[in-house]
Amino acid sequence: MPGFTFQQSYKPDQNSVKVLPDSLFDYERRVFFDEKQCRLFADFYSDYPIQYWETSDCKVLLEGMIYDQPETVIKQQIQEFCAGQITAKQLQSWLLQRDGEFVLLIYHQTNQQLFVWNDWLGRLPVYLFQDKKKFVIGRDIRQLRYLAGITNFDPYALAATLLFGFALGEKSLWQNISYLAPGSLLKADFIKNSIEISDNQFEGFRTADIKHYDPKIVLNDLTEATQHRLEKVKNPALSLSGGLDSRLMAGIFKQMDLSIPAFTYQDAAGTADADLKAVNEIVRQLQWHQNHRFIALQSPADEQLSQLMEIKQGINYAGMAFILPFLEYFKIHQYSMFTGDGGDKVLADLRPSIKIKSYPALLNFLLRKYDRISLSQAAKWAGLETNALKNYLIKQLESYGSSPELAYTDFLLRERARKWLFEGEDRNRAFCWSTTPFYSQPFTTAALSVSMDQKAYGKMFLELFRLLPGKLETIVNPNWKLALNEQQAIAMLMARQRLKAQLPFLEKLMNLKTKAQSAAESKDLKQLSFNKNTLAGRGLSITLADYQAQKDLDLQLEIHGLSLIDDLII
Repeated sequence: MPGFTFQQSYKPDQNSVKVLPDSLFDYERRVFFDEKQCRLFADFYSDYPIQYWETSDCKVLLEGMIYDQPETVIKQQIQEFCAGQITAKQLQSWLLQRDGEFVLLIYHQTNQQLFVWNDWLGRLPVYLFQDKKKFVIGRDIRQLRYLAGITNFDPYALAATLLFGFALGEKSLWQNISYLAPGSLLKADFIKNSIEISDNQFEGFRTADIKHYDPKIVLNDLTEATQHRLEKVKNPALSLSGGLDSRLMAGIFKQMDLSIPAFTYQDAAGTADADLKAVNEIVRQLQWHQNHRFIALQSPADEQLSQLMEIKQGINYAGMAFILPFLEYFKIHQYSMFTGDGGDKVLADLRPSIKIKSYPALLNFLLRKYDRISLSQAAKWAGLETNALKNYLIKQLESYGSSPELAYTDFLLRERARKWLFEGEDRNRAFCWSTTPFYSQPFTTAALSVSMDQKAYGKMFLELFRLLPGKLETIVNPNWKLALNEQQAIAMLMARQRLKAQLPFLEKLMNLKTKAQSAAESKDLKQLSFNKNTLAGRGLSITLADYQAQKDLDLQLEIHGLSLIDDLII
């Protein structure tokens, strides 16, 4: 991954200042300073947004972009902090109001103090390690693991990843490596050997219950956020799927009368055929044929699987390896990627389909909806007792400080959006800069404030589409097999889904039927294979046991008439 790495060693250690000698890609490596036991460096490609400058006593690094302010204003605020005219907390308050995805690092050379701020949602994942010998913080978890000497998974994070596809809370997949929380201010004093971290307590993900809203204002906020991004990113292009989120982006670009290139991938397995049909309709109704292109992808090769595992060290699941050639296309042509990431979180009804009265009931519901293997199997593979894992997961849900029913929404925003969507989009940044206006101020705040009743059945999307050209609300949503303007049919569909959720046995039978049909229709049911020596050589040998266990699980499912393509959690 591109990005900065900062390391401080508390004790002299010749090995502590070594870094990975070779970049995963053809990135440029720049060492900004390297003195005593302190080092700041970064790996990045030519268009990656990273700046470094020095004042009389401060070394400043800004990674990412702040979209809603000119560079002169941003640097003026930073200079005021460096000159002692404002405090770290005051700068944090200003940064929390900014629209962007960024990390700001300032190192006071004289007093050996490090300050790190990130944006209000933590859009750029930052990883942190500390022990008695060293402190390491950075964007590249591969580099962080190497410098920290971490080779083991965190057992609870591993179990959660096996269950849901991501770790929970501030845990990363790896032992003693944590996330910097959204909207944080980290202050490290290397003379006192102390670290203080204050964050915004997930204020950016707060939801409200506004019954009435003006869709014109919401669309204006989204359009303004899009415009701010267009003014700063280089060579923008849209990743267009048939879903509602990127479709909304296409409608906004059309309304702005912009000829933005748009690309859609066709996967080799043909799993997105319904989406491709919707894309063709979007392109036709927007008259965007000259702007749009399909990119055919092949089944992922072993080298792509290995590359994906290296990029995020197992935090991205291996099933997405097929998309790397699509990202390579953006890289080769030096496009910046606009996506619809986040639309399904800030504009959608995030309520559970059943009444949830306790945290154990919430956990059971989450497992039924999202688990990939059983709770007991995940505990076994992670070396935990089942009850210990269950208690840990319940405590994590309780930590949100809301009711069990509202905690479901919190889970989708704090965990699934942040760890699944943010990390997935950050994978894109290994190849090209990627951004979305759906996670922008003030749009996100306004959209999350609208009541779920106003969002039910896709009504908020519907209102926004009706303000845009192309009548995009008349095109079938592949997820529902219905168009947004078919509100009565959507209501009936949701009612059936709620009924299924209230009858777990019926839901299980329906899921089995769906999987069996998908398996029968699939053209390629070959198991994904890995070079074991290569994996073991990269410190990921534990994956081999998990891989074999996954194959054993697939065999059990096949006995029940199912054949599944591997979707490994590394």
